[in-house]
Amino acid sequence: MTVRSDTDPVATEFDSPPPGAAVARGHRAQTRFAVHLLLLATFAASLATVTLITEGWPHLAVGLAFVALVGLHVVQRRHTVARLLGNLGHARTWFHRRGRLAWSDVVLTLLTLNVLVSGTYDLLSGNQVILHPRTLGIPFRDIGWHVLSALVLLAYLTVHVVRRRHRIRRSAIR
Repeated sequence: MTVRSDTDPVATEFDSPPPGAAVARGHRAQTRFAVHLLLLATFAASLATVTLITEGWPHLAVGLAFVALVGLHVVQRRHTVARLLGNLGHARTWFHRRGRLAWSDVVLTLLTLNVLVSGTYDLLSGNQVILHPRTLGIPFRDIGWHVLSALVLLAYLTVHVVRRRHRIRRSAIR
């Protein structure tokens, strides 16, 4: 759109959004929300399969679906992830909002990879790696590495989702 002034012969250009941009943005927000819901559903299903079904293959399939959706989620957030990773290189930004978000994403990535690696190792070796917290003075019973990893990821994901619950519905893919 061109705006002309009676007193000034110079024209000013304003870019108007293309027709249908709002519809596309709404569709991208719905797609991102669907991925968020599927992430939560597959993680819950993974926990359910490990407790309800003693054989590991359904748990493996659902767990791999969760990891695939995490990959899709990162691809959807690629611009944000690139910006946040750039902030990790600057120590002075670590305590600002973006720096904390960057570290949170790193922690989520490491926790997810830890669950994937521990479960894969348990499956391929045929044995569960058991941790003995009492040897460190922690008053808990023995627990499997994969189980402990999943519980820590569950706690972190719960905090992650609760803190972002208002933004999860309206965030859009760029």
